[in-house]
This record gives sequence, C-alpha cells and structure tokens, in this order.
Amino acid sequence: MLKNWTVTTQAVRLASDGVAMRERYLLAANHTNHKHTENLISIFGSADTSNRIALAGEEFRLNQQLYNRRGGRPLSSYAMEYCLTLPKGYRPSTKQWQSIVKDCCLALAKLCKLNNTEFTQYRKQIRAVLHQQKQEEKRGAGDHVHLIIGKVVKNRVLKELQQKKATKLIKLAFNHSVLKHVGVDYRSYEPAELEKGRRLNTWQYQYEKSKETLDIEKLIRQFQAQTDKWLKAKEDNNERQKRRQESRLIKTYESLKTYPLSRLQNEQINKIKREIN
Repeated sequence: MLKNWTVTTQAVRLASDGVAMRERYLLAANHTNHKHTENLISIFGSADTSNRIALAGEEFRLNQQLYNRRGGRPLSSYAMEYCLTLPKGYRPSTKQWQSIVKDCCLALAKLCKLNNTEFTQYRKQIRAVLHQQKQEEKRGAGDHVHLIIGKVVKNRVLKELQQKKATKLIKLAFNHSVLKHVGVDYRSYEPAELEKGRRLNTWQYQYEKSKETLDIEKLIRQFQAQTDKWLKAKEDNNERQKRRQESRLIKTYESLKTYPLSRLQNEQINKIKREIN
C-alpha cells in the first residue's frame, strides 16, 4: 500500500534562465524524456505566466542589490516546481486535473498566509502542464502534472514553498483532491511491481533491475562530471561554457527523475546539487 500519491519538489534554479528552460521543457514534444508521452496539455497559465515569474524575480533581485546594505547572496531561484504523479492505469480528465491543481495551489497559498494583494499576484504566477503518458509502456511514469509556482510576490519571497512542511501539505492535498474529484484512494492501490515479480522469471527480473541500476549510476557520474565543469567555468568566468553545462545538467537531471531512485542515490544527487548552490 502506498503512503501517498507521488509528489516530487524542486526549486527552479538559475534565476530567469532556469524559468525559461523549464517553460521550454514542459511543452517540448521531441525532448528525449518525452518518448513515453502521448500528449502535453497546458492546464494553467502559458509562456506569459513563466515570463511574469521571471520578471517578478528579476525585480526583487534588483531591489535586493540596490537597497540591501547587509549584503548576502542574491536570489537565484524564482519559482518552485511540484510534479504530481499518478500510477499507470489512472487517467483523470483535463478538467479533473485542473480541479486537483487548484486544490493544491489553494492549500499552499494558505500555508504562505497571503493577503489579498499577494494572493492576486500569486494566482497569476501559476503554470501547470499535464503530461499524459503511454499506458502500455513498461518504462516511464504515469500521467503527471508539472506545477510551477512563482516564489516572489510583492516584496517578499515565499520561503514556505520550499520547506518540508509545504511538501507534506501538498501530498495531503493531492491525496484528498484525487479522492474527491477522481474517486480513487491511494490506500487501495497495489503497485504493479508486485505483479511484475510474479510474471517474470527471477533471472529476467533481476537482469532488468540490474540494468536499471547501471543506467542510474551512469547518469549520476555524468551529473557529477557536468557539475565539475560548470564550477570550473564559473571560476574562470567563462559564461559560454557555463551556459552549455547548465543546459546539460538540466537534461541529465530530468533523465534521472524518470527512474525510481533509492535513498542512497537521492542522497548522491542532493550532494551534487549542493555543490552547485
């Protein structure tokens, strides 16, 4: 039995460049990570929404540099991204997904204790794209929504969005909303992995898992090498090489997210991400 439907969270790094790259990725039908994707559907916002998120972040960063006499690190992340995923075999309609995303966003807004003016801007900085996956494929995730929410409203950064309590809250909101709008309870779901173990011969199953582990380790080594090159380019003030490695880092990270990672593998990746930050 599952503890929750799957929700992953990550800060959108690299300031406005990072927001722009995420926007391009969300609707990139030919991206290598989307070979198991049937449809890419915008359910909230548009490219203009991502642009608003970037502009709000740039304005805050400029004011931070102009008026913050205490110094400190400039804001480098203008948004949070949440990926809401259901297992294969479940396909809510676009309207149902809209209702689910709305419930999750309202829950996060309450957590941030927004006033009326802040809530008005918050609503305009919500970008959500549904990825409908091929249900018969063994590899790849089920249908999921990439939800990007701007962290800057008016004169403050919504730090709550990147805290553990936000992750816990959106998981609860996602669970409740799927039950409310789709009629499916995560507690009644049994992972297909159990059935797969019975269907396959032991050696076949072990071979597939071993190959998957090797693929993951290869990507983690690649992620580390690209990070080292990015840090070197940053040290040398080589903007061209820095941008090249940023693009490769994001592509590798997106590939890693398509695999079921172990706790140790997640720790390895998080350690590398801390080097970048």
